[in-house]
Amino acid sequence: MTQEKSYKIQILRGLAIIAVVFLHNTPGGLAQVFVRPFLNFCVGLFLFLSGLLSSRQKWNPMKRIRKVMYPYIIWTFIYIVMGHFHEPPKIPLAFFKALLLGTAAAIMYYIFVYCQFTLLIPLIDRLSKSKYKYWGFLISPLEIVIFRWFPLIQSYHMNNFVNTLIHVSCLGWFTYFYLGYMIGNRQITIRLKGRTLYYFWVISIFFQMLEGYWYYTLGNTNCGTQLKLTSILSGVLFVLISYKFVVSAKEYRSNLLKLLGDNSFGIYFSHCAIMAVLHKIGFYSRWVVYPCNAIIVLLLSLLFVIVFKKILGKYGKFLAL
Repeated sequence: MTQEKSYKIQILRGLAIIAVVFLHNTPGGLAQVFVRPFLNFCVGLFLFLSGLLSSRQKWNPMKRIRKVMYPYIIWTFIYIVMGHFHEPPKIPLAFFKALLLGTAAAIMYYIFVYCQFTLLIPLIDRLSKSKYKYWGFLISPLEIVIFRWFPLIQSYHMNNFVNTLIHVSCLGWFTYFYLGYMIGNRQITIRLKGRTLYYFWVISIFFQMLEGYWYYTLGNTNCGTQLKLTSILSGVLFVLISYKFVVSAKEYRSNLLKLLGDNSFGIYFSHCAIMAVLHKIGFYSRWVVYPCNAIIVLLLSLLFVIVFKKILGKYGKFLAL
């Protein structure tokens, strides 16, 4: 990994965290159908880059898990206190449940997904080197069809335990990490040109809107979800465009995106807390509309991370700073 490639990867992380914040500020309803398709690459891009930089030879699961687990525990406590500060006696039990189930905030599922992929690297490595390696790309589509399409079509509601397992499962996201791992470990070569991938991505956005609208007509409030079949298709095309960007000989500089990429982990954990505080301000929700609200949250989250990184110094890592 050259310095130039590392710089580009941080730029991509900056782009991904922008999409995360904008995604979480997108209004409900039809806006989800028409706006979210342009943002649904964000988590997939993070996972793709993680897979791209992983290998069986460098596998050190405890190091990776410790890096995310301390911030996960602390931010879970922060979110639980914010949600129960009027009822202090309920905090211990709520904290314990949220810690086990990843329910303290909408973003916490990612830590479970990331840790699962970290632990699965030896199996992923074996699959990527086997004659069945392309079967791995069926895992995410099958998960979506079985656990999302069929219940939606049949109006079937799974019990809370199953829903929780699905929520924190890595299977729906498998394609992204697996593709990154295969490319990074030279198990697969991408021969399509960047321009061709871009044209396919634009076309896929249209199909993603159609699938999102279908979800919307069936009454699914999460019609903009990143885990639709067309969302995975668009996401895969986007991460391949991103990979072409990383390996291209052309140099690119963006201090803002690099800064956001360097602080993306802290922004990821903190931006929902920033949103919650802003929504306590009476006029904010009425007058500050999308996408201005997303820009404000992004800038305040970045400021929070930079300031507290200075204050906490080496201890900032416990807050993902």
